[in-house]
Amino acid sequence: MTDYSDHIGIIGGGIAGLTLGCSLLKDGIPATIFEKMPEEISHGAALSLSSNALRLLHRLDIYNDLKNQSFIHSAASIQGPQKEISSFQTPEVLTTRRQTLMTLLYSKYIDLGGEVHHDHAFDDFDAAKCEVTFTNKKKYILKHLAACDGIRSSIRDNFFAANQTPKYSGYSAWRGIGKSNLQRIHFALGPGSHIVSYPINNRGDVSFVAVKKEDYQFKESWKEEGSVKDLLNDFSIYDSKIFPALEKSMPLYKWGIYIRPSLKSMITKNITLLGDAAHPMVPFLGQGACMAIEDAYSFAMACKDNIANLLDAQQAYDFVRSKRTKKIQRLSMMQGKIYHMKNPLLVAARNAVMKYTNIPGNDLKRIHDYDAHDEMQIYLAFGDLRHINF
Repeated sequence: MTDYSDHIGIIGGGIAGLTLGCSLLKDGIPATIFEKMPEEISHGAALSLSSNALRLLHRLDIYNDLKNQSFIHSAASIQGPQKEISSFQTPEVLTTRRQTLMTLLYSKYIDLGGEVHHDHAFDDFDAAKCEVTFTNKKKYILKHLAACDGIRSSIRDNFFAANQTPKYSGYSAWRGIGKSNLQRIHFALGPGSHIVSYPINNRGDVSFVAVKKEDYQFKESWKEEGSVKDLLNDFSIYDSKIFPALEKSMPLYKWGIYIRPSLKSMITKNITLLGDAAHPMVPFLGQGACMAIEDAYSFAMACKDNIANLLDAQQAYDFVRSKRTKKIQRLSMMQGKIYHMKNPLLVAARNAVMKYTNIPGNDLKRIHDYDAHDEMQIYLAFGDLRHINF
């Protein structure tokens, strides 16, 4: 038995876990990460981060290094399967390889004195004793347990919502990285499908996500390997030039997009859920990683203000974050329906709104302008956010 009774134990070394580790250590709160993988591995292709996440990474002294290795956007364009609909200016969005962000977070965490215990797969937690056990038979006494173990969180299953397994959303997605001279975020919208492409650095690397609405039974891994030919067949209504140049021999994967019902609360005795463990969402607003970063930063703020009584920290976190994340979950699902419209009249109306109004850009701006630091600070100072427009 290892005594970490002054540490917040973080289950999962992904974006949420590493951001939480950095945020806690920066505030002088002992923390340690337990990761089930035997070594540092970053899965996933690319991601986008809007200003609501970037300003928090700036406060963690990560933003400048991330910016130098990524691509900053201020413009986007939208087309139908073949014809352009509109081009417009966007709030600042950074796109990058997921591995780039993970590497910077990991380095910052280690520089702050953090430790990652690899090969630690969660097994059980005694909430009364705050004692965690892993499948390798190792046990630790903690001050608190923060669950950042993703959409397939066993902690959520065991302590929050039994028999509530992840559910296929009806969407599947191809993801990949190729070469292109694209210099902005580009959307292509078609009936029951859409494609998003964006550069992720200044070296011509362009990521794409191609999404279809379909009934599909995925294997246990939630993904199936395919080929460039399979990809082009799935999106044959689009000009094939919309995709970056891909090597014919390069393996591509088709992923199922999964969701879970919203929880009434993201906290219970000595346990707090963060990121996808708390609120997985479809990716159509590009906010999955942003919500994980907001969660982690907000919980660390609450802990710093209430380190002698973490129940108060949990309640502050749950109050502030539940409103925000449930709203983004709803808006993300709605955005998928907007992208995938099939009725010609509705498609024409959608395209006119995109071409002749600022409504889409204004909606995004409201999401991106949110400052998790300020919102939590207000709550901690006054204890009531009902006057805040989320």
